[in-house]
Amino acid sequence: MDAKQRLIKAGLEIFGTFNLEGATTRQLADRAGVNQAAIPYYFGGKEGLYLAVIEHVVDHKAGRVRPVLLRISDALHKERLTPNEAVDQIKTLFSVYLQILLEDNAATTWARIIVREQMQPTKAFHLLYERWIRHVHEILSALLAIILEKRPTDPNVILRTHMLLGQIQIFLAGRETVRRRLNWDRYDENSRRQIQNAVFDQLDLFLESLATSV
Repeated sequence: MDAKQRLIKAGLEIFGTFNLEGATTRQLADRAGVNQAAIPYYFGGKEGLYLAVIEHVVDHKAGRVRPVLLRISDALHKERLTPNEAVDQIKTLFSVYLQILLEDNAATTWARIIVREQMQPTKAFHLLYERWIRHVHEILSALLAIILEKRPTDPNVILRTHMLLGQIQIFLAGRETVRRRLNWDRYDENSRRQIQNAVFDQLDLFLESLATSV
């Protein structure tokens, strides 16, 4: 990798650990194995490097979700999905999302940055929201609206969409509790399959209760 790529890779680790304010240019440069002057040269400063790291995350992580979102969006526009079909589409989206969130290095690098941006947003959150989060949220709201027989923009639908996303994000934010309870050293293929099965079982119960309450 060239110096620019090494700095972005280092930024994933250092910003993930220390956040934007806590990270120093020396830490970033040392981890990347470059001179500190490379940071202002390539990125204009620490904040510019942080934004480049966010763009890298969006390109590489959101890029894996985007094809699924496009297929679901196409299905939503071509035909009126039934509630059962909407549930299947939600499971398809969640399956891909779980694969990304449960990667071994997610909790120590890019995912920490994303979680922190939700709690302490910087200027970079706008990029995250417009290029990734909003699209997932809107597609999921459209699917949930079919089940609830409401508008996708209904505040109740949007809030319940957030609740649904929380059901999978907790396996990232609460990773250590799950690992200790089940004596897992890490998320491997078997544990990821068990988590997906549990999420889908819970999703069926949750969506069934939503449908009957309409």
